[in-house]
Amino acid sequence: MHYLSIVRLKQAVKPFHLTAKWYHGLAKSNSRMKRGVSLVVLGCVAFLSVLGLFQILDPYLLQDWSHLKLTLHTMGTSGMLLYLLMVIVFPLFSPLTLVLVTGSAAFGPVKGFLLSYVGCIISANLIYMLIKSLAIENTWGNDGEGGRIKRIIKKHSYIIMICLQLISVIPFTLISAAAVATGVPWKKFVKATSIGICPSILFCSFMGSELVAGMVSPRIYFAGVFVMVLLLLVMAIRKKKNKWAAVRSQKNP
Repeated sequence: MHYLSIVRLKQAVKPFHLTAKWYHGLAKSNSRMKRGVSLVVLGCVAFLSVLGLFQILDPYLLQDWSHLKLTLHTMGTSGMLLYLLMVIVFPLFSPLTLVLVTGSAAFGPVKGFLLSYVGCIISANLIYMLIKSLAIENTWGNDGEGGRIKRIIKKHSYIIMICLQLISVIPFTLISAAAVATGVPWKKFVKATSIGICPSILFCSFMGSELVAGMVSPRIYFAGVFVMVLLLLVMAIRKKKNKWAAVRSQKNP
């Protein structure tokens, strides 16, 4: 009887073992495509797992955007500070429109606009400085056609940055990365961002109450944010491990 139980347990575990072995092979592969597939698989599994956890726990805040709106409103000053923190941090991982709409619905169009504007300015500068620290400016466009394009972009950086910020579907992170990569000076970046983000924030702030009801579920949104954070951490860890491996191989040829 005991032997039969062990056999059944092994048979039940075998599919999971094979799946883990297959995934490990993808993650450790020398092929970029296979490693990319491993990230997609990880993201899908994590997204469905977090979504399932939200469904089981059924937290009040994530039942509907109106619940999050009411919670932020009833928290008073603490709610404003929490919302400001969300506006600063979330652009690193996800689109910000849903949060801006919720904030305006919670605090009213004027206060919502001011909080969103301050948060977006801080966030844009934070992202710019973080990407600047990676020193990606000198990785391309040092000569030839790339250098010519880089000089043109740098010369007209103010107008280009304003236009990019006006297209609200482009994430802050991509715009900041492009600004750093093309050598746009920080002062021009700040001026263009300060003007360019106004129309989209104004729209979200004064249309928040009308738009909040038709938005995607907060469970899906926050599950997506979790997945983005997870994948960024995994990629950072992989890059660090590869760097350590390269250093060790140089020390022990």
